[in-house]
Amino acid sequence: MLVCVLTGYSMSGGQIGAILHPAEYITILGAAAGTAVIMAPMKILKKIIASVIGALKGGHKLGKSAYMELLTCLFQLFSLARKQGLLALESHVSDPHKSDIFSKYPKLMKDHHALEFLVESLRLIIDGSVQADELGQLLDTSLETHHAEAHMPINVMTRVGDGLPGIGIVGAVLGIIITMGAIDGPPSEVGHKVAAALVGTFLGVFFAYCLINPIIVSIEQEHAEEEKFLEVIKVGLLSFVGGATPGTAIEYARRSVFSFDRPSAEEIDKACKAARG
Repeated sequence: MLVCVLTGYSMSGGQIGAILHPAEYITILGAAAGTAVIMAPMKILKKIIASVIGALKGGHKLGKSAYMELLTCLFQLFSLARKQGLLALESHVSDPHKSDIFSKYPKLMKDHHALEFLVESLRLIIDGSVQADELGQLLDTSLETHHAEAHMPINVMTRVGDGLPGIGIVGAVLGIIITMGAIDGPPSEVGHKVAAALVGTFLGVFFAYCLINPIIVSIEQEHAEEEKFLEVIKVGLLSFVGGATPGTAIEYARRSVFSFDRPSAEEIDKACKAARG
């Protein structure tokens, strides 16, 4: 993206050095960072930094293989509970890292939110402390909380992105003020200062629409995939608690996966048979 912009600029006769004005970068980026600090507490700023780094790495960690692991793991857990009773799951839930079931699925084990969501939900089912309808409401509450928390950094970044063009104008106005102070100078000097002022407008618009907004969309898509992963767990659990067989519960869960990540019924059947031994 940046290469294309600079290449087109150079092809039109522009000089790269003409847009390298450190003062403008300090003004624009410093003001944008300052607005983020004012808007958000440190805990949200840390989430913003982590989210931006993840987006720049292109890290959408969920996919078909992750769902294969999840659905197969759920099938094993449901089958064990069906054969030996819910109490048979207690040792696996109390310490998933020592469980011979969970340990087979490294992608699930690395997903802290999903593993915690699954384990805590299974613990409630084992304890018998909630009914099926109450479990559904409780899981919905957890998903709503996860959604709200995930969007707190996004909301701050959106405000910063919306404000960047205006911040760019601020940088440009400051540059014009400097230009007016040297208006009686030689035309080349005045032209240089006007160009520097216009760089502020360029940076504000470029950072807003070519950097911040794409990063926001990438983060939103990653959060949407994370929420879908948790929703698949919810669908599987509620189906099983509602009386469905392990195979039927897994099919309900599989059908709730996005089509581009959804394993086929044959693939899941094969994986479940292999897990069953």
